[in-house]
Amino acid sequence: MNFNRRQFLRAAGMTAAGAAAASALAACGGGDAGTSAPAAAASAGAATGDLTFSVWGSDAEMAAFNTVARAFEKANPGVKVKVEQLPYDQMRTTLDARLQSGQGPDLFRVTYNDIGIYSSQGVLTDLSATIGADSAQFIDALWAGVQYEGKPYGVPHHTDTSAILYNKAHFAKAGITDVPTTLDTAWTWEQFLEVAEKLNAAGTGATAAFGVNWQQYGAYRWFNWLWQAGGKALGPDGKSVVFDSPQARQTLEFTKSFYDKGLMPKNMMVKTANSPDLVFGSGKISMAFVGDFLLPDISNTAKGIEIGATFLPKGPAGAASDLGGNAVAVTTQSKAPEAAAAFAKFLAEPANMQLFCEQTTVLPARKDLAGAKLNYAVSPDLMPVFQQQATTMPADLVQFVTLPGFSGVNDALVQNLEGYFTGGQSADDTVGAIGTAIEKALSA
Repeated sequence: MNFNRRQFLRAAGMTAAGAAAASALAACGGGDAGTSAPAAAASAGAATGDLTFSVWGSDAEMAAFNTVARAFEKANPGVKVKVEQLPYDQMRTTLDARLQSGQGPDLFRVTYNDIGIYSSQGVLTDLSATIGADSAQFIDALWAGVQYEGKPYGVPHHTDTSAILYNKAHFAKAGITDVPTTLDTAWTWEQFLEVAEKLNAAGTGATAAFGVNWQQYGAYRWFNWLWQAGGKALGPDGKSVVFDSPQARQTLEFTKSFYDKGLMPKNMMVKTANSPDLVFGSGKISMAFVGDFLLPDISNTAKGIEIGATFLPKGPAGAASDLGGNAVAVTTQSKAPEAAAAFAKFLAEPANMQLFCEQTTVLPARKDLAGAKLNYAVSPDLMPVFQQQATTMPADLVQFVTLPGFSGVNDALVQNLEGYFTGGQSADDTVGAIGTAIEKALSA
């Protein structure tokens, strides 16, 4: 039988209907002191068992996850934690197949965009009893992002957002000296294109001026531009679709110009895995839209390049950035639910989240730590830009991208943006297809 994603998750939920699990949550933070050591784990009591924690991650993220896992094992001798790394572009399909067959992991890393579909299909554990009392500790938007029907089904582990990295040597050759250092002075759309055109004309050796990080599961970042233009997906009631608008068409036309004008490589399309962070270090693009979590990898691939950071452009309606970051969820298929709950909670301990954030250049999810100065191991000079940029996440955009059915909207973006950008698809057809996907997401 061929299942679509919703159907086989429903099947997975039915398979696991008799399973029960208690679970816990996470957040991230730090202080002015040096990089923290893992916190001592609260005893898991009678909880024992082998856990599988499925994640994708950079080298830095994998190292941080494993450090915390080993600390948990040391404090809880009856528990072993296998941190299983899956390729990012295969995480969904692999996880979905396992859940369908009743062989899901004990815990897994999940984007805020995807947690809704899992929680709505009965494959995640309700964490109310474990973490509900701690809800006030988390940034409101992130806590809301793990809710389904008023109950938390995930742990807000951290957040991140996108900003622009740039090659300082390329900027110097193009004579670009006025680079925004505050949100208030961020480039307008028009100024950004002027900068890109100067870079293309400067003979820097790059094949294009910049790359935007809207590939595959990151296609939802296109909505940043829509919100910058003053467009929306849903009306104020959160139930009506208002995507078809002059602002949506303006945003489509503007973002298509990136390819039409040769400012962005045509092999860096929405369907490909050829993301800007993979290309920036080669000098083939002068600017890269990237999430802060990629800075450790970029510091290795861009050796010899002096890197600066600046803010996303502001559209006619102002600034808007994407919701990034991930939660941790416990499945109803866990064979060691008490241990899984204890480990999930352990990931949320302030010292552990401080370690994770500092080592992987991501941002805290706890209110009491979000403003703390973190001792980032990589690119501490660049991180303040990302910290400021994160304040421009629109609340209604966060609500929209965490709908239970939002993964279908992202899939529609992947198919239709590429069709519009380079496949000859009309603006009317593109707006219509994405609008239909939004309507379906509301009823998911």
